[in-house]
Amino acid sequence: MGLLVEVRDRALKRPWLLLAPLLGLLGQNLISLLPPGAVALKILLAALMTAAVTTFFAELWLGDGKSVDPGRFVETGTVFLLPYPLLLLFGGVTAPLVYWILRADVPQAASLGALYLIIAAGKLAAFAAGALSAIAAVRRRESAGAFGALRLGVRTLWANRGFFCFALIGFWVFQEACAFLARSLAPGLLPGFVTTAIPLIGCVALPIEAWRSGRLTR
Repeated sequence: MGLLVEVRDRALKRPWLLLAPLLGLLGQNLISLLPPGAVALKILLAALMTAAVTTFFAELWLGDGKSVDPGRFVETGTVFLLPYPLLLLFGGVTAPLVYWILRADVPQAASLGALYLIIAAGKLAAFAAGALSAIAAVRRRESAGAFGALRLGVRTLWANRGFFCFALIGFWVFQEACAFLARSLAPGLLPGFVTTAIPLIGCVALPIEAWRSGRLTR
């Protein structure tokens, strides 16, 4: 709980952090205006938008909370963008499975359960990629280049896999619960804001503060 309190206190001192999820929400709405057939373009723009918003948030968190250094922004953006092909590969591998599940002659409960597990796995993979990049961003000065920083991130993530499994699953459950409440109580823009803001806290701010505070195995 102490770590969560530290993250909360640091966030409250940086109101400009709200710009990141708001920009993400704006980007989501702009992408939704594209024609339904532009699936590949939507996926590409969504990946670029997510990486940009996450980088912006990470830079505000790592810095003074009010400004972003352009050179450092490019470095941080690189470590957040590089893992995305793996997430796209995960989507490409699971897409045929989803198609088969939707077409298969199986009970509806079984098909819905399987689909939910695939969606959950994709969400957790995205959360893990965000945490990996956040650790790489905070450790980038320890290594030459983005790939070296990502290797340090992988090493840290694996060495602290128990912590990250608990934290990322917890934030995913929290995100789902908050999104459900937002859709029920205030449908509209609030659910999109919630689903953008919570991963930024759980997958970027939390790993960075956990590393800075010495709670993670080095």
